[in-house]
Amino acid sequence: MAGVTESAAVTRVRALLAEPATLVDGYLDVLGAERVPQSTAQRVMGSTLLPKIYERLWRPVLFFGFTMRNTADEDRLKRRLLDISAGEAVLDVACGPGNTTRSLVGDVGADGLAVGVDSSATMLAQAVEETPRDDPVAYVRADGADLPFADATVDAVSCYGALYLMDDPFASLHEMIRVLKPGGRIAVLTTCARGPEPVRRLSVAASQLAPLRLFDVHEITMALRAAGLVDVQRRVTAASQTVSARRPG
Repeated sequence: MAGVTESAAVTRVRALLAEPATLVDGYLDVLGAERVPQSTAQRVMGSTLLPKIYERLWRPVLFFGFTMRNTADEDRLKRRLLDISAGEAVLDVACGPGNTTRSLVGDVGADGLAVGVDSSATMLAQAVEETPRDDPVAYVRADGADLPFADATVDAVSCYGALYLMDDPFASLHEMIRVLKPGGRIAVLTTCARGPEPVRRLSVAASQLAPLRLFDVHEITMALRAAGLVDVQRRVTAASQTVSARRPG
């Protein structure tokens, strides 16, 4: 609730924000009560029940069907792709109840910072509840397509299992790249159309009318290269793709 004393990590994140934020239920809110998720998928993520079952039921079951990998394997791959060193700051976009954000604590160390960003107040309240107060972790309620950080603020950015739910995924991807420092790394897990090109094109076009967007096999890598990123890599399994890249510098 409002008025809760800030943790050390929250205070450190506040210093990184480019706009004012209010402390609510242990996280920093730059959206305010008048800004609520609008898409069908975002409204589901903003429910009061889903945050409580997400990590124990929703994510493990759907994740395996989506990627044909378990969450532990994907976490190891994510950490290797982000290549985080102790003392660095990493941003986890669309963090949900904070499971992916908390998995980075051991990499950033006590002097680093893991910041989870999500638009769902209920998800963030659950994230704060499940995160030890002394961990170098803080959460911010913000729009992924309008991140409240200055340019070149963080050393790494992850976005796992969320880009396909966003109203403007490429605007969100642009924002993730914008806040990366020179030499910073990005890793994204999202959907991937499979099969012959005509089938993929039809599937991708049809998905834009659905709550969950399907990306073609080259869409994300092309967007990263067009933004000037290097070392672009893609791993495709089942209906998913994990894409990583680095900002030059």
